Amino acid sequence: MSDLQIIRIDDAKALVRVGVPDPERATPQEVRISVTLALADPPNFTKHDRIGATTDYDRILHFIRDDLGEPAHLIETLSDRVAGHCLSLSDRALWVEVTVKKPSVLSGDGLVAVTIRRERSQ
Repeated sequence: MSDLQIIRIDDAKALVRVGVPDPERATPQEVRISVTLALADPPNFTKHDRIGATTDYDRILHFIRDDLGEPAHLIETLSDRVAGHCLSLSDRALWVEVTVKKPSVLSGDGLVAVTIRRERSQ
């Protein structure tokens, strides 16, 4: 088994229009998005201490905060969009797991969350 590099982003906030009924999508809602991205064959970072040796997680954060796209009915759709973006960032990307949490769904304590795992097509 080869070495892996894991990049994690936990609970990045985004304002999106998401929900099944039209009135729910009318106003942006906060979601929290977590990403776990696996990269194959990490270099020796003590010798390659440059952003080009890894995947710039700022590009993932920017996508989450600013580029999730048009309104969606499902948080699963948002998860798929983020997963596709993450896999496109590096030829070394093997798989990604994206969790989208939507706190506003439940009244009181708790939240709804969906996790999708996507692997690079061979």
